[in-house]
Amino acid sequence: MLQSQDIICFAPDPWDAIWRNRHQIMTRLARRHRVLYVEPRPYLRPTVAGWRAGTLGWRDLRRPALRQVQERLFVYRPPLYAPLSGREPLRSLAAGLRRHSLQVALRRLGFERPILWLTRPDQADVRGECRERLLVYHIVDEYTAYADLDAERAARIRLREQALAGQADVVLVTSRTLLQSKGPYNPHTYLVPNAVDYEAFQRVLREPAPIPGELGPFRRPIIGYVGAVNDKIDLHLLAMVARRYPRATLVLVGPVALHTPQAQRELAELQSCLNVHFLGQVEVSAVPRYMKHCDVGLLPYRRNEWTRNISSLKLLEYLALGLPVVGMDLPMVEGLGDVVYVAADEEAFVDAVGQALVEESPALRASRQAVAAANTWDERVARIEAILEQALGRKE
Repeated sequence: MLQSQDIICFAPDPWDAIWRNRHQIMTRLARRHRVLYVEPRPYLRPTVAGWRAGTLGWRDLRRPALRQVQERLFVYRPPLYAPLSGREPLRSLAAGLRRHSLQVALRRLGFERPILWLTRPDQADVRGECRERLLVYHIVDEYTAYADLDAERAARIRLREQALAGQADVVLVTSRTLLQSKGPYNPHTYLVPNAVDYEAFQRVLREPAPIPGELGPFRRPIIGYVGAVNDKIDLHLLAMVARRYPRATLVLVGPVALHTPQAQRELAELQSCLNVHFLGQVEVSAVPRYMKHCDVGLLPYRRNEWTRNISSLKLLEYLALGLPVVGMDLPMVEGLGDVVYVAADEEAFVDAVGQALVEESPALRASRQAVAAANTWDERVARIEAILEQALGRKE
């Protein structure tokens, strides 16, 4: 069993953002280890723009850099006064200020020789600053395939990732396609797919709870998508669903963050449908209740290199509730045709939503829940701890 460790996770999103796999993993690691979750470092241009627009102010500078969110789990906020910049001498000066601020936090916590957990190629510059005993690189996407990247930026990311993966003691990936593409960089690359907090979703099924207020007035059935609305979501496909089933309600629960003109146009098209409602981000504890009151769960992903490499969190969450799920034919649903309506194209996807809406099969619901029950975050974190223990043994 892995002995108690100090773990520093450099995350790509704030702690209070929509929960993703690093939130689930770190909360469980914190049951036996001390964890410091480092929020994203600020960038110069957005910081300056925020000051000019008035969205950032002196109150932001005075916010505590360190806070405790649960036993043995702390969140660190890098200083706004030391943003990332590519220009010298500001670049070196800011890096020194960030390094000092983090070291103050580590001394306050008494962290020594931690495990350093990185989640993006551009975080490689912190290697060595924490005197880490182990370096973990956790890959959850094909970062070079993000929709807002040009070829030059994608090439830079690819080179940085190859270097970081090669230097890491452990590389974790979330999908088989990522294992195929990243495995050659490092012989100690392991597949640890995303999972589900199965017990949290089962509690919602066992304990009757009122329908969330926003869903109350909506006409049934409710077709739901719960998760971030970003550029990998096919909003035109969702508009097709809304138009085909005008007597149903299409609900999207999650923050909207779109970067491409195509996605913005599709968003306007979707918003013009009268039976579509955007509810925004909700508390992580409320997510199972919103899903529970949906009649169908959607995985409306575009088919591209980004989505070919994903491991969808919401897939297993839908299944944990026994919901009928409709998804595009992507590697993440390979082998799940018995419990997911898998569509080869847009028309098939829209047709499958109709099939799912009329489905009444307790046996299918039980089969879906069984798949989810076999893929829990507790099991995944136990595997991660075993991997880390092996890696520490190799180094020692």
